Amino acid sequence: MKKLLLLILSLMSITSCSATVSDEPQSTAAAHEALFNGKKVLVAYFSWGGTTRRMAQAIHDVTGGELFEIEPVVPYPTSYTPCTEVALEERDNDARPAIKATVADWDQYDIVFIGCPVWWHTAPMIISTFAESYDFAGKTVVPFCTYAATYRDETLQKIVELTPAAEHLAGLGTTGSTNGVVAWIERISSQWVTNHPDDSADAAVLEADNMNLAAIACYDIKGRYVSDIDSYNGLLIIRGSDGATRKILK
Repeated sequence: MKKLLLLILSLMSITSCSATVSDEPQSTAAAHEALFNGKKVLVAYFSWGGTTRRMAQAIHDVTGGELFEIEPVVPYPTSYTPCTEVALEERDNDARPAIKATVADWDQYDIVFIGCPVWWHTAPMIISTFAESYDFAGKTVVPFCTYAATYRDETLQKIVELTPAAEHLAGLGTTGSTNGVVAWIERISSQWVTNHPDDSADAAVLEADNMNLAAIACYDIKGRYVSDIDSYNGLLIIRGSDGATRKILK
């Protein structure tokens, strides 16, 4: 990997690699493909007040994953206090609220983000319904949640416990801010790629010298030009003048 980076740096110094932020950015699609070795991502979420929906949308924007809203057949009360009363009753009775729709082509997804608000110190019971409705064998689950006060860790752990057949990556809980989503996803993607190397992607990187590198440039997962490769940590997307892209984990 060091030899590859040295090759890139030397080529950049030999050629007129004067790219700036204003240069043509890496495509959004290529940035998405740099995450999780390009595996299919599903972002499944339940949201009552809209906060978890915003977080799910932010995850979608970074990963390009398919959004799936977990909607109850019987809607929860729109007023806060009545909703909390229903939620508490469901928790105490270990209820399984019915869900309106099902995920199409479930088998195509490799990475499944599951998110919800914290209700009564844990995940809403409709998350149990969702988790029990699908086979998670061979999949990787990433929990996320939103909360007003606390019990973030308990809720993330509950989602893990509900999907024992899956592998799991570190989750994220917030009070509503989406500022840390990009860094979190890049970090867990790096961990996943390390544990699940994509042989074809690795081969493409090792054979990068076969690319037309006369106009090589490097970008991060958001398509921003990276000029200082030595100090950069994370997924790099390499573009050659032939339009081909490669990705490396640094």
